[in-house]
Amino acid sequence: MSVSDAKPKEAYMYRRISVHLDHGFDCKRRIDAALALAKRHKAELVGIYANAAPPQYYYGESVLMSRATAVMKEIQTQSRDAVQNGFLAAAAASDVPAVVRTGESSPSATVALLGRTSDLIIVSQENRQDVEAAHEIEFVEQTLLTAGRPVLALPSSGEFSVIGDRVLCCWDGSREAARALADAAPILRLASHMIVLTMDEGESNGKGELPFEDLASYCVAQGMPAPEHVRRDVKGVGVGSTILNAVADYSADLLVMGAYGHSKLRQWALGGATASILKSMTVPVMFSH
Repeated sequence: MSVSDAKPKEAYMYRRISVHLDHGFDCKRRIDAALALAKRHKAELVGIYANAAPPQYYYGESVLMSRATAVMKEIQTQSRDAVQNGFLAAAAASDVPAVVRTGESSPSATVALLGRTSDLIIVSQENRQDVEAAHEIEFVEQTLLTAGRPVLALPSSGEFSVIGDRVLCCWDGSREAARALADAAPILRLASHMIVLTMDEGESNGKGELPFEDLASYCVAQGMPAPEHVRRDVKGVGVGSTILNAVADYSADLLVMGAYGHSKLRQWALGGATASILKSMTVPVMFSH
């Protein structure tokens, strides 16, 4: 009996997917993308409501302050209920099982915490024009570096009816790249075409050279399409632009890459390529850290 026959195909799909809910206009596009992905994987969808707390107004009289606080909490509760009920209604209309969760921490801390019991977390690229969104400094960065789960970030513009049919994966032989490939495996097994991009930065990266044949054998053994190997020179272009150019050249509808970063005194630092893609993404990007 082969490995592929040992378990039903559904066992290798995402079984639980989380999506960030807030009041921004990007929220509906996130929900639509999450519903389409959940239907494809026959997964349960978890809506995580995480919105920035409203500004607090203080008055000279404690009675007035108490009343104002109570009113604001009531408005916030009604707004939260409207978002969550809208999400549940959309899921029911799509015949996708769904639940809602909410937390009291910052948006990134809430999504990271509650998303740890899912296989994938869906968020949106920062959009400063979306004034009702859950604004937080480096929300996406904080989420993907702390969740311990792969994070799918949607660009702030465009429609994405199909995510994961033509997938471009960045590969440099690193731990991050290997983990990204494994995290994306459920999507890659359903893909029709897989492109593996390696980049020549003009100097040794200290990771050694892994034979592409071994990577290709691994992908096929995991039920992924036989990958097409693309090698690009980044000289004069930069890593971020090289990746985005390859995405366009191969009509990819999903980019998979490792997120390079570390914490130091609570300050988050991301590698140049990751930061560049977060700023200029043109298709959904699955980050793994």
